[in-house]
Amino acid sequence: MKYLKYLATLLLALAGQLQLAAQDYDPTNPAEPYQYNKLTVTGRPTEAVSSLSGAGYYKEGTVVTLRSYARSSTYTFSHWEKNGEWYSDVAQPTYTMENDAVTFTAVYEFTPSSPDEPQLNDNRLYLVAEPLTACTFNKTSGQSYKYDQTVSNLSATPATGYTFLGWYDGSTLMSKNLTFSFSMPDRDVTLVARFEYNPTNPAEPEGDGSQTNVQTTPTGDADGDGVVDVADAVRVINLCLTGEYAAKADVDGDGVVDVADAVRVINVCLRGK
Repeated sequence: MKYLKYLATLLLALAGQLQLAAQDYDPTNPAEPYQYNKLTVTGRPTEAVSSLSGAGYYKEGTVVTLRSYARSSTYTFSHWEKNGEWYSDVAQPTYTMENDAVTFTAVYEFTPSSPDEPQLNDNRLYLVAEPLTACTFNKTSGQSYKYDQTVSNLSATPATGYTFLGWYDGSTLMSKNLTFSFSMPDRDVTLVARFEYNPTNPAEPEGDGSQTNVQTTPTGDADGDGVVDVADAVRVINLCLTGEYAAKADVDGDGVVDVADAVRVINVCLRGK
């Protein structure tokens, strides 16, 4: 019974605040100071890409470095595209975040070696992140090593929100340590650094952790005051009504701020965590 009374009181308070918020809403107001915009990073063709970094939710004015790495020497970086239009032929360009969502694509060309070219005895080590935006590497994918040469301190730096599962050569687990060393076999090797994304963090990871102004607030803290309460549910519903997007309010991480997010905020309030 106490639970029902508490829930009823909470919903009544929420309804009252929503009514006041609706009366005060002015669509000509500038964007909220807590507004984050989504930056997406992809590669084309997808099979050419070893890893990507730079994706995330950023405040307007944040300077983001875009990075992309080829899966093998048969692909050569060509250029970056911004929303389908040519942006830069620099391999690691920067972008100053605007007040809008944006998608960057790293474009590669297929450049297989000529059969007339001399074949080296060295073997190549290819590095692949899985998912592609899960990490960056401290060594270049496609680098050559001699047979039995020690590859020292190979390391992967996880993006925000990712948990490391291990290094894999095919289905063989090579190591569960982010940094490890091994002897190069007499063949080319493709090592996959596998990660899983932690769903408790509503913000999309932003690459190698070098960017700033990325969302790191508690789940459901839509107004950014460090506490999840009724005001956050009001904030979420106001965004639903206005059609605005704020990463802090996207509690379920589906890219849309809707009633489902408000319900989850209320559930967090009821659980007290």
